[in-house]
Amino acid sequence: MTDTLTFRMRTRSGDALRRPMALLEAIEVEELIVIPGLDALLDSPQEFSLSFDASISLSGMLRKHAQRVGILKQMAAEAFAENDCGPEDLDHVPAALPVRALRFIAGQPRWEGDAGGLDVVRVAFAFVAVHALTDPTDCRTASRALHLRPRPLHDDRALLRRVLVDAMPGLDPSAAQLLPIYVSKASAYFADPDAIRWSVPFGGGTRDGATPSSSLLAYNPHALHEACRTIGLNDRALRIAPRH
Repeated sequence: MTDTLTFRMRTRSGDALRRPMALLEAIEVEELIVIPGLDALLDSPQEFSLSFDASISLSGMLRKHAQRVGILKQMAAEAFAENDCGPEDLDHVPAALPVRALRFIAGQPRWEGDAGGLDVVRVAFAFVAVHALTDPTDCRTASRALHLRPRPLHDDRALLRRVLVDAMPGLDPSAAQLLPIYVSKASAYFADPDAIRWSVPFGGGTRDGATPSSSLLAYNPHALHEACRTIGLNDRALRIAPRH
């Protein structure tokens, strides 16, 4: 039987829907990857050798991302309303690929007795996420013109680099081994254009299987690899995915 709701979305303007879909993707990455990663750092200051100043800076970053999520949600609600699209229209749209991946990894039984290891996984995904996210909330026309490329979150990248530079020498051997493994895994999920997610509302995938240009994720493998070197991750343990 044809899915009526999905059909309704497909009959609307593809360009009009891609913009609010991009906002939704950014909200998911912010709310379910970046913020939990920051929480993992702040909740385990001894494990990550956080100084008082680093904790203050991370708390400020956390507040900034929480505020950004609030703005993005308002922008998304306005964009969907403009296209007569309600929450029920999104029932069959899967979460963003990195979010689905982290949810699956975090649900594995191996972490039941290793909360510290799961913290490292969340930090690794957040570290990669800030090398992919852009910020549409500093652009006055973003809600209607997401084809304009918002700037990357350079300050967040720099702060997490500084925090992990200080954390690396004090990480226990298990955590030190997990970090490059899950940075590598996360990079693969952020590099994937996730054509499955984007094809659901539009009924045929995207041109050449690529993520639409309106996506707010702009994965940068070169910046990520350089950041990994800066914090002291072993090159031999890294498998940073290229941009697809």
